[in-house]
Amino acid sequence: MSAALMDVRFSDSKERVVPFPPAGQVSLVRRCASELENIHGEGALQYWKTECRALAARLKTLGCADDAISQQVMAFQTEVQVEMMRRYSDRLAAEAQGGYPPQSVR
Repeated sequence: MSAALMDVRFSDSKERVVPFPPAGQVSLVRRCASELENIHGEGALQYWKTECRALAARLKTLGCADDAISQQVMAFQTEVQVEMMRRYSDRLAAEAQGGYPPQSVR
């Protein structure tokens, strides 16, 4: 678990539904990182805003408090950035070894 997920709470209320932290949803994080690698500029910004707003809306529907939603979206954003850096690092390492794409993917 990355530092972005440490001590992030969903809500201070007494709700019983505890959603899985979005930042821990590996497939969602990887999908967003992959998309962001392939689009740039205004398109990337619009994609990112849409994804983060959709995530916030899902958490709101589950009954999460606004401050918890904000924390979870920030943690998710951090995890996507970490994934993008990992992917970039993997590409650099593969290129340095004379091959691309990397033989093993996390």
